[in-house]
Amino acid sequence: MESLVEEQPKVVHEFQKAISANMLSHAYLIDSASSKIRHQMAIWLAQSQFCDNLKDGAPDQTCQKCQTIALGDNPDVLEVKTDKQSIGVDDIKFFKKEASMTATQGKRRILIIDEAEKMTNAASNNLLKTIEEPEGNLMMILLADSAKQMLPTIQSRVQIFHLSNKSNDDEIDSLVKLCFKAEQAQRALSVTDIKYLESIDGEKYQSLVVAITNWLKEVNNQKINCFIDVQTDIMPLIENKDQQHLLFDMLNQFFSDILSIRYNFEKSTLTSVDILNKKSIKRVVGMSDDLFTAEQMWKSNVSFQAILEDLSLKFVD
Repeated sequence: MESLVEEQPKVVHEFQKAISANMLSHAYLIDSASSKIRHQMAIWLAQSQFCDNLKDGAPDQTCQKCQTIALGDNPDVLEVKTDKQSIGVDDIKFFKKEASMTATQGKRRILIIDEAEKMTNAASNNLLKTIEEPEGNLMMILLADSAKQMLPTIQSRVQIFHLSNKSNDDEIDSLVKLCFKAEQAQRALSVTDIKYLESIDGEKYQSLVVAITNWLKEVNNQKINCFIDVQTDIMPLIENKDQQHLLFDMLNQFFSDILSIRYNFEKSTLTSVDILNKKSIKRVVGMSDDLFTAEQMWKSNVSFQAILEDLSLKFVD
């Protein structure tokens, strides 16, 4: 947590000014960087509201109250986290009810919603009512990959802070411990979030790159039985939902790489070869749209394998 000030000086400084002037808003949306850095930023902001030794708008992070928040033991700091593919309206209603209780450790309660982009439309609209008409001294902190993933009505009613996506040495080191090579880890972190990469080791990640590459080559050659590759080559490498999420992010990167190669844009990440050279640009964009629809189905709990097999048929159509 100590490195947060060094890695995110602009955002930290802006928050310090608001805290010192007692001008904090009741609702924030923090995006970009990694899930770990976003969470650290939210915890730092929560600590600033309870710290006994606040200095220039910054919590010391060492007092008992700061440490309690860091450990998740402050009853006035509530965190919405889920291993599910979506955050439903009942989840939001439950935590809103909890957050409306009288504060016990300080003057306000804080509700942190991790992976806020997972909220269903119903959940988002239910939360919107509280953002528009906050109850008591409640502060809401929404964390998301990108603010653009949130409903426009929410975006327009919260203060948005974009964190820096500068490479984080600690995250690279943690992946090196999982047998990633340093350069491979840095590239992988530009593809997806650290939490999904930590679900796999470097060797298996590379095997997944190869499996996806071969699958797309079969798609490129209009092999109607390419769905078999899903069963034999891809699914054996996928063991949990984090790895499923990782695969969607990797596929999105593959399409981005191919378009970059076609247009001579910046250096590609997962492939330096146009493995869909028999597909027109319009078709590649269409495949990317199919992938987006497939990911939404997955978030609605449709079978992951069935989705990939269906994509195989759509891609060769």
